[in-house]
Amino acid sequence: MLANLCEKRGEKRWKNYDKVRVLLFSGIVDEITIIKDVGYKTLRVIMWCVPRSISTAIAKCFSFVDNTEVWFEPYCLAFFQDFMLKNMGVPLPRSYDDFKLEAFFTQMGAMLKGTPMEHLFTPEKIDGSLFIRDGVTRQLDDPSEKPIFIKDMAYGITGYLDLLPKKETGFKHTFLLRDPERMFPSWRNLLMAQMAQMPTPGQKPIDPDTFDMTTDVPFMMPGYTYKCQYDLWKHVKENLDPNPVVIDVDELLSNPAEMLPKYFEACGMPWDAKYLQWEGAPDIVKKWRCLFPMSGTKADDIVGVTHKNALESSAFRASKPKIPRSEMTPDTIKAIDATVDYYKEMAETRIKL
Repeated sequence: MLANLCEKRGEKRWKNYDKVRVLLFSGIVDEITIIKDVGYKTLRVIMWCVPRSISTAIAKCFSFVDNTEVWFEPYCLAFFQDFMLKNMGVPLPRSYDDFKLEAFFTQMGAMLKGTPMEHLFTPEKIDGSLFIRDGVTRQLDDPSEKPIFIKDMAYGITGYLDLLPKKETGFKHTFLLRDPERMFPSWRNLLMAQMAQMPTPGQKPIDPDTFDMTTDVPFMMPGYTYKCQYDLWKHVKENLDPNPVVIDVDELLSNPAEMLPKYFEACGMPWDAKYLQWEGAPDIVKKWRCLFPMSGTKADDIVGVTHKNALESSAFRASKPKIPRSEMTPDTIKAIDATVDYYKEMAETRIKL
């Protein structure tokens, strides 16, 4: 495989080769000579998602791809800090040059002293370089020979498309779709759990019978996040890559042995069947780049509400049957009907068997 031909000092790299010919002398492979090496670039991939699209399990899968650094929702987590602090009267600057990290920690320590969130905003618990979007982008714009896989929510970059990594960095933008009829029933349950765990000031009690995900979620984004993904997809097509990769997660889950290799190929990555299974223990996530490093801190309690099953996954499993529309809540149906056209248009360009 090309991955084996591209080893250097025991470290596999993703490289792009045109047709490669190998000379074998006397039946003994003492040395492999690449006759035509047209150069290579280090592959960098961003997977832009909607919520509840099994994207964290996919990120865990990529954690076991040789020499790959996984980034966990850098723009999405920066979005939530921006939203939360703005509501607290602490607007964050757009430029990282104007973000004084030490002064920020001092200010937040005083404001949150004695509250449940006091433990979150300390230098030991946060990667301050990822706190605002511009800080994320500056690191991604920095040349690196290390392959990077980023899984993120498309709404995290909405309104900040100028802060996408530069075209010259070579990032391959990919889009993970999910049928709204599968996504919204799951997301509604998650939103209620998250809002109950970390209520915002003035939030009314969470009641499953009356909760309305279209009006009760203070951080809800345009098109219930589907429009954010659609608008980003259009922007990428028009400005960065006319053929971004699109894949439907439920098709991937129902046939990973055929769909995952197609995704790897579309991204220019070497495929190995071993990537269909991985270690179930969640220890690998400690290596992920994340605003709240996943290393046993209290931040993991928040992450666990959303991602516990994914972090303990070891393979892809087929999706459960859809919930009948007759059993869905009115707000769920409203969100589905408002977003299905975004999904369908993007799905026309998806990877197919």
